[in-house]
Amino acid sequence: MKRIFIIFLVLFICGQVSGQEKTKISTDRPSQSESTVVIPVKKLQLETGFSFEKVNDRINNTTYNSSVFRYGLVENIELRMGIQYLGTEISLDGGDIDENGFGPITIGGKFFLKEESETMPALAFLTTLFIPNSGSSAFENNNLGADFRLNADYSLNQGMALGANLGVIWSGKENEDYAIGFYSTVIDISLNDKVGVFAELYGYLPGEGKNDHRWNGGLTYAVNNDLQLDFSTGIGLSKVSPDFFISLGLSIRMP
Repeated sequence: MKRIFIIFLVLFICGQVSGQEKTKISTDRPSQSESTVVIPVKKLQLETGFSFEKVNDRINNTTYNSSVFRYGLVENIELRMGIQYLGTEISLDGGDIDENGFGPITIGGKFFLKEESETMPALAFLTTLFIPNSGSSAFENNNLGADFRLNADYSLNQGMALGANLGVIWSGKENEDYAIGFYSTVIDISLNDKVGVFAELYGYLPGEGKNDHRWNGGLTYAVNNDLQLDFSTGIGLSKVSPDFFISLGLSIRMP
């Protein structure tokens, strides 16, 4: 674990000494759909936020902080590291259960595959690994987990774009040794140079159990070219889905 933090500390320093990026920041927050955009070479970007999820009348999940560091390694390839501090509250007839702690550390990369054309979307491939035994006991995974996704983006016009993800997830948890399919489709609309809105449908298709479909929507506000604030909220569409969820966050590109 220490080696992972040292590597990303070195990358942070490299990002600090590189030149100022003039284009507006592009992020993978707050929608669940990952974009095809890759961080420019030697640039470092932090995307962080808070979320609350009401699963039902008895269970609430809180992500006190979820942070992803993205670094442009070479052209068309970025490295990623993620950390989370989580909480869950379960109300039972015999008493309440309240757990807090770190989730597993994630590492991975995004690989840009092709530019958008008139008839075909831009494509990228995202890999994420969940490091075993790197989180608190209540949230850790005993085995290596993985999330593989194919990302697609297609511009409808200058201010509107479609995005989609298809992927498969293995959590690495002891009692979840099966693959979970993932899908998402999102429409992004730029209202002006600073404000954007989105609406999204996404879901999880487990190898065992019932499918989990959700709707999500929100907005982003660009404070400047290197700082973005975001808000999103959504509801579950299936019996096994959470009742509702809400998220607040910010993203910053290091100068």
